[in-house]
Amino acid sequence: MMQAVTHGECKDGIYLIIDKGNCRCGITDRLKTAVGLCYLARQNGIGFYFIHRAGFDIRDYLVPNKIPWAAELSDISRAPWRVKRIEYIPPFYDFPEFTAGKQYVCRKYIGRNIMEQHKVPEWQKIWKDLFWEMFQPSEKVKLALSETKLPDHYAVVNARFVNSLGWFENTSFNKPFSAEIQEQIISEVLKKVKQCEEESDVPVIVYSDSAAFLKAASERGFRICDLEGIGNIMNTKIGRRVELDTFVNFFQMSQADKIYSIRRIEGLPDNCLYTTQYPRYAAIIGDKPFIKVE
Repeated sequence: MMQAVTHGECKDGIYLIIDKGNCRCGITDRLKTAVGLCYLARQNGIGFYFIHRAGFDIRDYLVPNKIPWAAELSDISRAPWRVKRIEYIPPFYDFPEFTAGKQYVCRKYIGRNIMEQHKVPEWQKIWKDLFWEMFQPSEKVKLALSETKLPDHYAVVNARFVNSLGWFENTSFNKPFSAEIQEQIISEVLKKVKQCEEESDVPVIVYSDSAAFLKAASERGFRICDLEGIGNIMNTKIGRRVELDTFVNFFQMSQADKIYSIRRIEGLPDNCLYTTQYPRYAAIIGDKPFIKVE
């Protein structure tokens, strides 16, 4: 059991702080960082705390379950001898060693899974169990999940395009293709969706980051996720609905019987699809089969 060492009102342990100055990673990378640092804290018998102020407070959507990670900036000591700055950039050649009586503050990170990179045996089960010890959906997310009528059994087909079907993220990656190529991309990816539907023994629901793709899928008779919440969480000015659906969709996907992730299609430009980790980690926390479509 991880124990948080306290000194006065300042709790000792590892603090992950994500704010508008270091929120370049998407939600999956942020969660991989939080779970990875919590894992390191547990390995060293110290506490872990998570402060997320990157456009929203993480506690609006995820709240502590068994591990009391919620903290405030005021919990961090002003005594310089008690605070040490650290970076989370695995793989580490050796696991860092931490000691009680200090606060380790992390603002610089790369969203990698330390357990996977260090080949920890059964890392997926460890990651899943630790995620659920750390987090549970907030009441706001639970309400949204309860208001969405889904089949008792269903499969998810996910395709992420970033900017290839129109500007979506504030990045030069996957610049939009011409209208003609975009139509070809949508048509070929929907053929793969159809193959997944024919292969699946349960109904499929299509999830994506592209409203254009989802509208085309709906017009061709596929069931899709809610279009209203499509957006990019890396933009700190996104609406509350996009923030909410980022977590709602993650949990909906985790509850599916299986998740198909369309990564690459022969004959299409390699960079028209993005190998997102979002559906993979939804499958991990739900302990569901994850099927790459390439």
